[in-house]
Amino acid sequence: MKPPEAARPAAPRRRGRIEKHLGPVSCAIGLAVVIGLYALRQPLILSPFGLASLANVSVPLALAAIGQTIVLLGAGLDLSIGAEITLVNCFAATTMQGSPLGIGGIVVLSLLIGLGLGAVNGLIIAYGRVEPLIATFCTSFIYGGAALIILPRPGGAIPAGFANALTGNWGILPFSLVLLAAAVLLAWIPVFRSRLGRFIVAVGDDAESARVSGLPVRRVEMTSYVLAGLFAAIAALFLAAETTSGDPTIGSIYTLNSLAAAVLGGVALTGGRGTAIGPILGSFLLSIILNALGVFNVSAFWQDCIEGLILMVVLGLGGLRLLRGGNWLTVLRQ
Repeated sequence: MKPPEAARPAAPRRRGRIEKHLGPVSCAIGLAVVIGLYALRQPLILSPFGLASLANVSVPLALAAIGQTIVLLGAGLDLSIGAEITLVNCFAATTMQGSPLGIGGIVVLSLLIGLGLGAVNGLIIAYGRVEPLIATFCTSFIYGGAALIILPRPGGAIPAGFANALTGNWGILPFSLVLLAAAVLLAWIPVFRSRLGRFIVAVGDDAESARVSGLPVRRVEMTSYVLAGLFAAIAALFLAAETTSGDPTIGSIYTLNSLAAAVLGGVALTGGRGTAIGPILGSFLLSIILNALGVFNVSAFWQDCIEGLILMVVLGLGGLRLLRGGNWLTVLRQ
């Protein structure tokens, strides 16, 4: 029989596996409960049209949360993701209609802009050695200001064909879910399962050990922000299709909501821990809860209060785990 000392290391590993999957499982259960309660009040929500509406509301946050998760896994933070969404949204809304580049050209250009915005963040943080909190907080104002220059007030136009393609249905399947699935299968899962994904997790778990092991820590950090910018751009294009216009404030809610969705899905603010599906489930749960408040005739004032309370509780719990996992200096460096 093994001595007790030999069995002890297994306990932290088991606890780590449980904590890793607790978020996604909890979100899946919560999602089933919330949709069930929603259906009791509004049975049509289970129709193809109703499910498409829920998907269209949830997918932009899911895309933003995936981008935020990539950064969080590397122990980073992106407070500019909402401003990136806004800037790309305004660019697409003011250039797509009647552009000589065509819709496809503007889509590609929008994605390149998202990559570029993320690259700026990555350069400042990884090579300028500026803390992520400070760097992305500052760039959020720069990106937001650029969006206002492009589109000072809501307006612009998105071609009907592009809007219908992204927000319509393929039979009974909402195309928004097809878009999300494509983004997950072609970008998110390959990153999460690839050597790059393992490098990001290793850097988030212990950057110094990763550096000693020979990992290109700065390049990995920068790449995580570039990928976050890409997913922000995809979310921006979907929002443009959904609203058929642009809005210089449209991305403001996605900064904290993407953080909350990631934490709900089990991603650790300390970095190094999370699952591929967790932030997506967290996004759908958070979006549907907030959407359901209107269905249950909650006043606009109380909707804002409840949303703020949800964000405070979710991010507060994530902060408690951050405190539990390190000292105050570690927390401040996050």
